Amino acid sequence: MVPPEVQILTVVLWLIVMKFCQMTTYPYLKPAVGNLSYGLAYPFSILVLTFVTWYLGLVGLPVQLALLVFVTSGAYAFVSKKYDKTEILKNLKWDLVFFGAFALMLISRFLTPGIIPSGEKFMDAAFLGSIMLSPTVTPLDPWYAGGELSIYYYLGHWMCGVLGILSNGTPTVVFNLMLPTVFALAAVSAYAIGVLLLKRHQWISMLVLILPNAALIWHTIVGGGAVGIWWASTRVIENTINEYPMFSFLWGDPHAHVLGCFNQLFFLCLLAVLLVRWSTLSRTGKYLLCVMLALSLGTMPAMNSWDVMVYASVYLVTAAVLWIKQGHSLHDAVPLALVPVLSLASYAPFLYTMLSGGGTSVQGFFLVTTPSPFNEFLGVYLFFVAVFVVFCFSVLKKYPWLIAVPVIFAIAGYASAGVALFCILLLIGKRSSSPEVLFGILGMVIVFLMEFIYLKDYMGDVNYRMNTVFKFGFCAWFMLGTSILLMIGKYAENRFAEIPKGRAVAIAAIIFVVLATLIGCCGIQLGYPGGTLDGAAWLESHHPADAAGIAYLAGIASPGDIVVEAADGSYAYNGRVSAMTGLPTIVGWVGHESGWRSGVGDAGTRWSDVRMIYEDPSKTISLMDQYGAKYLFVGDVEQELYTVNLPDEGLTEIFTADGVSIYQRNN
Repeated sequence: MVPPEVQILTVVLWLIVMKFCQMTTYPYLKPAVGNLSYGLAYPFSILVLTFVTWYLGLVGLPVQLALLVFVTSGAYAFVSKKYDKTEILKNLKWDLVFFGAFALMLISRFLTPGIIPSGEKFMDAAFLGSIMLSPTVTPLDPWYAGGELSIYYYLGHWMCGVLGILSNGTPTVVFNLMLPTVFALAAVSAYAIGVLLLKRHQWISMLVLILPNAALIWHTIVGGGAVGIWWASTRVIENTINEYPMFSFLWGDPHAHVLGCFNQLFFLCLLAVLLVRWSTLSRTGKYLLCVMLALSLGTMPAMNSWDVMVYASVYLVTAAVLWIKQGHSLHDAVPLALVPVLSLASYAPFLYTMLSGGGTSVQGFFLVTTPSPFNEFLGVYLFFVAVFVVFCFSVLKKYPWLIAVPVIFAIAGYASAGVALFCILLLIGKRSSSPEVLFGILGMVIVFLMEFIYLKDYMGDVNYRMNTVFKFGFCAWFMLGTSILLMIGKYAENRFAEIPKGRAVAIAAIIFVVLATLIGCCGIQLGYPGGTLDGAAWLESHHPADAAGIAYLAGIASPGDIVVEAADGSYAYNGRVSAMTGLPTIVGWVGHESGWRSGVGDAGTRWSDVRMIYEDPSKTISLMDQYGAKYLFVGDVEQELYTVNLPDEGLTEIFTADGVSIYQRNN
């Protein structure tokens, strides 16, 4: 187990690195985002850090060199007197938001830190460990020896891996800093939206991160056990996944769709700036804003490819609305047109590697045959629909015939799509291009389209639209949530008195304590011990022999050394050695690798080869040499899955304890 003092030091250094990047960046953002620059420098500087380190990895240089960029920018800002003490003190509220949100989610990870075979924690830990062991581009695939992660959008793991390297962290501790970091960056971006668009109660926009769906409320009322309640609230529409941010963060998987959510909110904030401040920006400010948009949009396909399919379209619609509103100006068209061009160019080598990697499981868009049942649809989107109807009630009074839309669709068997279209028409009836209206329309358009089309992948006939509803619905949540919270915020700012500063701080402190208590008492506890940030600590109590063997192997192995361990299906305890160490194994979760490498991989063959390594001593050495394996791990999982029969020669036992043995291939 990583000692507590080392864990604390890692957290401190991690936050110092992030704060340093933010402080050396914010003065340069003022021409584009003005009073939001101090806060938005948090997410933007991390995007820049990720961008620079990825290209350093591409050319084979140490990622630590990226700090020179921030040292240089900070030094120039200091010499140029871009820092003002009074301004910094005035902006400390942004630090409170960032560090407060970070601390809140850190409590959750401290209580439930395990890198356990639940969800895809093993996979995410393996990716992180591989990147931290050898931060080169393209990183090694830890579950496919000799292969690379070109088959996956790994940039979010790269981002956190680099922060872990710069803070001298251990991968199993860094694993539990990923979600607090993303949550804090997302909170800052959400708060910036409130500061930009609301005169009072600007914090309300941050609630998008903890907003529940109606299904959670329902299951809480009817009961069913804490974990069961949470889980049921994300499996509402049959054969789909309906995750929302609060669940995703508390569940604890630092998966790609969660890692990318801060960038979604950052992008939405920049779009809001585009809509409300474009006409007042200088020419420099306009181009800088477009560069920020381009980097954010360009990061999406590398961090979570599903996001960009939504937000590229969202940008084009927003830019078109703005351009028309501004009178079709050619001067405006040029910087706006640069955004998609620069976004494609930003990570062009990454995109090329992914697109030229061979086979893909994606077969295109197809028609939905089983639209969402109406009651299940409301379990996910009821709160959004209710706020839109109230907000647009004047439109409904003016055009009462709109109520016929959901009725007609219901008769045709598409009641859910009818309600979505009803909301879209109500919002269009407001005849406004304000961010809250536009985001609401765009979010509901996504929901509407998901009732008719899906992106076909390898999920099978039963779960054929699972990923479409999951990933696109997750994007829609941020747009819909931001929309209704801004509507509520604008209603509240004219009806409730301004709260004195001292009382506001006290209320914020109380809310923090309440949320921390709720996380402790009502969070998602999966039956593994907490009280640490070391994600591998649970092994010592549940699998002590494995823990000892894995710790030994991590201490002697070099980056890239291949270890043989049990190979089996997905969402199981196999793959634990590569997950905890980042060392590559012949094949990990076979179902995942088969899906990622559809048409070009040999995951099934590797699965069979691993069995022969353990069971056929005449083939053990030749197969290990074929894959370049240096170590062979034998523990309870291997004993359960195989009839272990190893050769007498060619292997040297280098570790043994309580039923776990580790062998090294003789030179």
